[in-house]
Parts: sequence; C-alpha cells; structure tokens
Amino acid sequence: MKRENYPKLLYIICVLFIVGFGVSLWVDYEKYLMYALPFYYYIIFRCIEFLVPCIIILIVARVLKRKLK
Repeated sequence: MKRENYPKLLYIICVLFIVGFGVSLWVDYEKYLMYALPFYYYIIFRCIEFLVPCIIILIVARVLKRKLK
C-alpha cells in the first residue's frame, strides 16, 4: 500500500467509529429501561468507547498527511 493511502484509511476508520457510535447509541436507546441509569451515562460511555479513539485516529491521520506532503 502506498504511503499516501494511510491517511485515507485512517479517515475511513474514523467514519466507521462514528457510524458505530450512532448505531450502538440507537440500540441502547431501544433497550433503555426507564429506571436504569440516566441515558446520558450511556452517551458518555459510548463517547469514551467510540469518539475518543476516533479523535486520536483523526489527529494521527492529519499528522501523517502533513508529513507526507
């Protein structure tokens, strides 16, 4: 694989993380019980699980893109 494709691959992985976040949050919403934890806890847990790695991957992709130019 060419070096120029690494940032593109990382961007695609980032998009997949965002889609996974949306899908898992929707599943949590469908299974949510009213007397369980407040729903914003589910949102916080899913942000930590999906969006934090996505931000890290996005930063790495941008750094790689700048270095390859």
